[in-house]
Amino acid sequence: MTVIELLFFVVLSAGLLAVGHLLSLKWGTAGLLVGFVPVGLFWSCVSLFAIRGMFFSLRYSLSSRPVCRQGKCKRTNYVMVDSAPKKAVFRCKCGDLYLSRGDRFLQLLPGNSLLPYMVRDGSGDWHPDTAELK
Repeated sequence: MTVIELLFFVVLSAGLLAVGHLLSLKWGTAGLLVGFVPVGLFWSCVSLFAIRGMFFSLRYSLSSRPVCRQGKCKRTNYVMVDSAPKKAVFRCKCGDLYLSRGDRFLQLLPGNSLLPYMVRDGSGDWHPDTAELK
């Protein structure tokens, strides 16, 4: 959700709450529910999706690395060296550098060239990457 979308929904929520308040003056509790129920349901859903997204991204980031090329380093033996949106550079204890980009794990060679290493399938398992780099 972008900041503009967030502001739009905050203003929309405030408008619904104001309508609910005005209707409560005429119809009492039933009028108040006209504004409060949709706002409450909407923000409850937004909160649940945000918590779910944070949980899955944390779980994904903690288990998102395969065994290194040397076969010595497991997912906990990597150190993040650099990160940017949707990609990160890791160094294993053997000293090799890897670029994690989406579901691909590429070896970062001297001169910043990339060598395909592993790719994750839909079930989260790692397999050798045989695709050509673009």
